Amino acid sequence: AQMKRVIPRVLLVAAAFAASLQAHAVEPAEPAPAAAKNPPAIIVSDAWARATAPGMSVGAVYLTLHGGTTADTLVAASTTRAGMTQIHVVTEVDGMARMRETEAVDVPAGRSVRLAPQGTHIMLMGLTQPLVAGERFNLTLQFAKAGKREISVQVVAPDAEPPGTR
Repeated sequence: AQMKRVIPRVLLVAAAFAASLQAHAVEPAEPAPAAAKNPPAIIVSDAWARATAPGMSVGAVYLTLHGGTTADTLVAASTTRAGMTQIHVVTEVDGMARMRETEAVDVPAGRSVRLAPQGTHIMLMGLTQPLVAGERFNLTLQFAKAGKREISVQVVAPDAEPPGTR
């Protein structure tokens, strides 16, 4: 009879001890090594350029960069459609808009950065041929952490609504 009373008490004490261990469990402070080696990549959306007139040697690409779980930086771009590409920013100085080259575009973790007309954009210089509405061309983006990403750029007519503005 005494043994029948002891077993439930032992089980009750063991269950309470196990619950107290779970309540004090500590989550690891750092991600697992596999997660650290493969952070989610930046997502690129709504890449577009305006069509250019015959004889024009410059164009611009606009797009949206969506940051992954870690911050990254767009450091360069290239395409076979232009002799040279640069990342440009537009700033206002003394009431005048001025365009200048910038070294990079920061993409914060979990945030979106829009490259748009009258702002930051990718300048295409020395176009090998006009950009024609309706066509697409490849552009390679170089990120400091994520490496190279090849994207497709949609060329829109000068009076058309660009992607991502609706």
